[in-house]
Amino acid sequence: MKVPFAEIPANGSRYSITDDAWLAEAGLRRAASVQAELELHRKGDSRTEVRGSLHTGLRLTCDRCLNDYDFPVDTDFCLVLEVAEEADWSVKELDSAAELDVVQVDEPAADLEDILRQQVLLCLPVKQLCSPGCRGLCPGCGADLNSGGCGCSLETKKSPFAVLAALKNK
Repeated sequence: MKVPFAEIPANGSRYSITDDAWLAEAGLRRAASVQAELELHRKGDSRTEVRGSLHTGLRLTCDRCLNDYDFPVDTDFCLVLEVAEEADWSVKELDSAAELDVVQVDEPAADLEDILRQQVLLCLPVKQLCSPGCRGLCPGCGADLNSGGCGCSLETKKSPFAVLAALKNK
């Protein structure tokens, strides 16, 4: 849903979004209902402030054990959308931390679904783990070590790099 800056009234406008079609476009699976509240305030012809909150749950895959788990997303955000001009693309010094939340847009319109998609992606953990103590998969047989042991011997195979380790110990 795109909202042109010119259509935002002087006192601002509010939007409630419960549709989750934009999640699938980001390749994400929903595990809980989407509840997003956005408030837009015009700051001129080429700037708009967006404040909002997003609450949902995602189904992620653990990087260690490959099991699915639910990840809650609860975030509040505030950013400024600004129409990009040629002069804005040059490298410049930032005067304050507030300028870090300025998003350059190509046209004077707020794409609400794109803003929500970006906020969800910013909330995702770098390493997706079902729990901090996840033991992962056995490198020998591929068994899930969280659900118990495996039948592999504890003896480690001789690595082709063992010769290098021996040289390091000299």
